[in-house]
Amino acid sequence: MKKNQKYETLYRKNKYSGRIIIDIALEDYDEFFHEWDNSAFKKRDIHPELVQFLDLCSEDIPLRKKLELVFSLNTVKISKEKEELIRESYQNYYKSSERLEKRKTKKLIRKSAISLFISIILLFSYGLLIDFDKSNIITRVLLESLLIGGWVFAWEAVHLLFIDIIEPFHRRREIERFLKAKLSFKYITHFLQYY
Repeated sequence: MKKNQKYETLYRKNKYSGRIIIDIALEDYDEFFHEWDNSAFKKRDIHPELVQFLDLCSEDIPLRKKLELVFSLNTVKISKEKEELIRESYQNYYKSSERLEKRKTKKLIRKSAISLFISIILLFSYGLLIDFDKSNIITRVLLESLLIGGWVFAWEAVHLLFIDIIEPFHRRREIERFLKAKLSFKYITHFLQYY
């Protein structure tokens, strides 16, 4: 079985929307939130284990696939208000994560630009000083240092801009997918009462 088709055996698919469903079982609404977070209910953090679970699921599912998160709650009392608070906290969490990844990307671009600028200065200095008398050991060491330093900073700029930046871009795409995910609620106890 191909790696990219493995997710089809692990996750359900909504036959109407085509979204891949991630099932999340909760005992009650409060289980969604971080138990140590004492802030106002609307701004509470998502439970870290839930975030970790969602990240693991996201790694299994190709980024081009849309998500639907189905929260199965084992509670008799249905609260639309608490459902809305969960949706709001979920959006707040992933919007905050998105801002953090944007900052990381900007920081990498800034570091790359600084490294490129230093590289250009060192290589330009080497070009200006190449015609000096090379019989002196100090002059040769200085010239070699300028040349090596210029190429090292050039490589650092390329590495930051084309290699290190891949991970924040990938993470931003994952976060955007989470922000566009549909959240729905299913009530196990409520469902079982009718049978």
